[in-house]
Amino acid sequence: MTDEEGRTEIPLTTRVRVALSIARALAAAMGHDDVTEAHVLVGILREGENPAVAVLLHAGISLDALRRDLELLLEPRGRPRPREVARPLTEGERRLVERAEVECRQLHHQHLGTEHFLLAVLHEAASPVAQLLSRYALNYDALPAHMAAVIHYHPYPLASGTAAPPAN
Repeated sequence: MTDEEGRTEIPLTTRVRVALSIARALAAAMGHDDVTEAHVLVGILREGENPAVAVLLHAGISLDALRRDLELLLEPRGRPRPREVARPLTEGERRLVERAEVECRQLHHQHLGTEHFLLAVLHEAASPVAQLLSRYALNYDALPAHMAAVIHYHPYPLASGTAAPPAN
């Protein structure tokens, strides 16, 4: 499958799909019209078992404290919209997915994972969520070292029956 610009779409990992569903449910429950970076990061934290969470833990970040701080960034509650969870991507969601895809492509990864969303958020250093993460001493330049410490990638698809190269 290709996007409007002719690029091959990058498949989302199951963990990303779950985290985005959680983010949408949170936005709907809070009566928000858009799914923002803060919603998505809370979704990633609530999903709990994904590479972005492992990276945050490796960076020494308290997940409970970060989640509380992210929830403080969310606008005050509006009127809940429980039926609006299954709707097309919101503008904020679309922008974040596109930025995560750029990060994924730059790393030559085959699947769009939670770690790419974390990179995308941090790449926009002026965003409120990136500013919050910088208070935890995590920024775009520091993230790759934490990623390398906890995530092992193969930059190419392995042929069936081919042994993976040794991890360094």
